[in-house]
Amino acid sequence: MNMRRATLALAFIAPAALAAGCATNTDAGATSVNQEDYIGAAFTSTAKGEPFLEFAEDGTYSGSDGCNKLNGTYEVGDDELVLKPGFSTLMACDGVDTWVRGAKAVKVETDTLVVFDKSGSEIGTLARA
Repeated sequence: MNMRRATLALAFIAPAALAAGCATNTDAGATSVNQEDYIGAAFTSTAKGEPFLEFAEDGTYSGSDGCNKLNGTYEVGDDELVLKPGFSTLMACDGVDTWVRGAKAVKVETDTLVVFDKSGSEIGTLARA
């Protein structure tokens, strides 16, 4: 009976101890997002319809593909913002490239916002306004 209790105790304690031992310091060697690069900044294009994205301090973003309005929330990753799309309008617009609607992550490189799709491929850039 005592052996069984010891085995049960080990079954619960060992994973916790192992997890604590495997914890890493996320600050060591990792780059992190400087929120000042994003928050309150607008990134736009001179393409037809002028697509843009803006990021608010409350974890939301808004923008346009040059025709349709879009918004959602974002989470701060190690070196990018991960976008969680919300609502958007769906108007038909002749001659407007709607690539911004496919944005799933963004990263600031100097004064350029690089936009990535869900597969991690770059789909476009926007300049800081």
